Amino acid sequence: MQTAQAIRERRAVQSGSRPILTREGWELETGWQMKARCRGADPNLFFAPNHAEKKEEREEREATAKGLCGECPARGACLDFALATREPHGVWGGLTEIERRAILAKRAG
Repeated sequence: MQTAQAIRERRAVQSGSRPILTREGWELETGWQMKARCRGADPNLFFAPNHAEKKEEREEREATAKGLCGECPARGACLDFALATREPHGVWGGLTEIERRAILAKRAG
């Protein structure tokens, strides 16, 4: 299984537009990650499965994930990270990828 850092580094290399996180950058991230309520939770709550998912299943999964995010002390930092890296998948900081894209589009203008 690949680590989150390895996945981000691979995406950075493939896209050519995202900076590769340095060891120092990763160490800075771990502060909020260590405080996150999702730490140790089933990652399948936060990311779509590899198979087709019914609308009701997606809504329930996302609602459960957002429930964990709701009172998370790391929510703001998590969302900031997802927006800064343009994370294309999953629930981060209590928002889905569609909701995050809307924020980015609004910021762009």
